[in-house]
Amino acid sequence: MTITRRLLAMLVVLCLAVVTACSNGETDDPVQTDSAPTSADAVPTTADAVPTTADAAPTTAKPDTDKQTATAKPKPTEQAKKTTAPPKKEDAAKGEPLPEGTINALIIGNDSRSNDFAGRSDVIVLVQLSADREHLNLVSFARDSYVDIPGVGKNKINEAYAQGGIPLLRQTVSNTLGGLEIDFVAQSNFDMFIALTRWMDGFYVENEHASSVTVGSTGREVVFEEGRIKLENTDGLIYVRERKTLPLGDLDRTERHRAALIGMMERLVEVRKEEPKKLLELLPMLHKNVKIEGDVTVEQLMTMVEIGSELKSEDITSLMVPVAYFDMTSGGASIDVLDWDRTAELGEALRDGDLSGYVERYGTSEALTGG
Repeated sequence: MTITRRLLAMLVVLCLAVVTACSNGETDDPVQTDSAPTSADAVPTTADAVPTTADAAPTTAKPDTDKQTATAKPKPTEQAKKTTAPPKKEDAAKGEPLPEGTINALIIGNDSRSNDFAGRSDVIVLVQLSADREHLNLVSFARDSYVDIPGVGKNKINEAYAQGGIPLLRQTVSNTLGGLEIDFVAQSNFDMFIALTRWMDGFYVENEHASSVTVGSTGREVVFEEGRIKLENTDGLIYVRERKTLPLGDLDRTERHRAALIGMMERLVEVRKEEPKKLLELLPMLHKNVKIEGDVTVEQLMTMVEIGSELKSEDITSLMVPVAYFDMTSGGASIDVLDWDRTAELGEALRDGDLSGYVERYGTSEALTGG
């Protein structure tokens, strides 16, 4: 496998992990968002990757007037468990064969600004590739989801990472979804997001809620119109970090995580087709800012690249683990109480590798269920 193909494999993991940008701890003060990444390793080395300084005047994320992405409609997928059956012919043609059945990856974004991956896991997304390789499911956990953490007890789900790192968070997510098997974990840190957005020359998202944010360090106002918009430079980071101006706060922010994930995946496919040599610029950033744990090879990641390049927006289902209501602990901490009956149904659907029935019954809204 050439270095370009290996880089592409790493890039797929990166595009799944880039939503770590919104991991900014407990504060949403955007004072840092107009600044450059703090690590030199996170910045592409070519001059084309360096943007001009943003003006202090108000800016608006660019709407796309030529294209509107339809609401994703899930396709039925077959129920399948992982086996050691012979590989699929199409898998073998594209890279190392994948295991039979669904592929489940846990994507973690933490608020670390160094490559030691310390900090909080404020972005938690389960990514599932269907057994027929024709559908992708993105399922977010709100960071304040109040769950049972093995050996710890009831607490916010991001406390699992703080207490026991990737293994404990992986087990907690699996248990919450009824024992769902997680094949591998991809983790990224804070520094890469702005550099990657600039390297991409921006990306498009479907924005559900119009909002505006004033950058504390410059006074610049950034306006995000409803609909399909383009995010460039530091505006991508501002977009995925914001929660205070959104109707459901952190719940709507999880939707923005997934919207950015989809937009970046689409843009990476474009770059791969149009400017494949440009990918080499990312090698230093990927090497130090992406961590993978689990039973997956570079060649299998390459297979996922090939499969992912063929998926369209309508092949992706994006939703959140359902929250019933907001509450407070006895110690005064804000928590999101899950709708456990509906979460059990979601877990069963994920274990079956088919969310179509769940989505048909409940939809994909982030609204509180009241259950």
